[in-house]
Amino acid sequence: MNLFIKAKRKIKREIKKFLDRPYGKILMLHSVVENRSRLEENRKLEVTPAFLEQTILKYKHAGYRFASLDEVQRQLEHKKRYWRKFVCFTLDDGYTDNYKNAYPIFKKYNCPFTINITTDYIDRKALYWWFQLEDILLVNDKLTVNGAEYDCFGMEMKNKAFWDIRDTIFSSEAEKTLLSLEQLFKENDSAFRNDINELALSWEQIIELAADPLCTIAAHTVSHASLPVLSDEMIRKELSEGKKKIEERIKKPVKHFSYPYGNWDSRIADLAKEQFSTATTTDEGIVRKEDNLYMLKRNELNQDL
Repeated sequence: MNLFIKAKRKIKREIKKFLDRPYGKILMLHSVVENRSRLEENRKLEVTPAFLEQTILKYKHAGYRFASLDEVQRQLEHKKRYWRKFVCFTLDDGYTDNYKNAYPIFKKYNCPFTINITTDYIDRKALYWWFQLEDILLVNDKLTVNGAEYDCFGMEMKNKAFWDIRDTIFSSEAEKTLLSLEQLFKENDSAFRNDINELALSWEQIIELAADPLCTIAAHTVSHASLPVLSDEMIRKELSEGKKKIEERIKKPVKHFSYPYGNWDSRIADLAKEQFSTATTTDEGIVRKEDNLYMLKRNELNQDL
């Protein structure tokens, strides 16, 4: 076989390899804090500012380009492939530490990012039940929630109790469980290590973030409900009212959406399509040419537990 044929075949292999490459990946974060939680499930939601900066530098040195969700949407719509893969940073819920700790780091590296806002957190109407529940579990050996009794002696049992209570919030018992937790929190407010009202972004902070081209403000429902247990009418209300409230505040269209808890199905994706340009899940995976814009995979950014 002569050298010309070998070279031609090698070029074809390289072209095929390039065409088969993924477009990039979307990363999912929640809270960026100096001091992380003690329960495992809550620690999964947290990274330190130093870890976030190391992650940005890792992707930069690996040759990735930083992309906004708008850019990801355009690339998928036009099926356009770049030599450099993208990495897109998204943060769920709307914690004030996104503004205080993460925003300066994203600015430092000129890195676009998206914050998915749950409006009831911003309005101080919804429970940050996962942080409040941790504080109460840490100082109790037994808890009763929605008529069920949970043993929570030692860290292993506290982690299990947290998981079991969390599971009921994803079920038809969600409303009763949250009401029971609300009463429990009122009776044990002295156990909270942090001011719950200071955990969420303020509207003033969101407006400032939205004015920066680096930041995309997206929707994450009104109440952070687990959508699969809701009717179509209730889901539409969660999506539309959250979107409308954010748009009224930031004076910009809200095009992107993230499913609370990552709980979604094809019915919910179809409802999201009525109001948004994209929707992100918590399903692990990379972004490829054929991906559905309402089933976008994300990779949770995990720091060692």
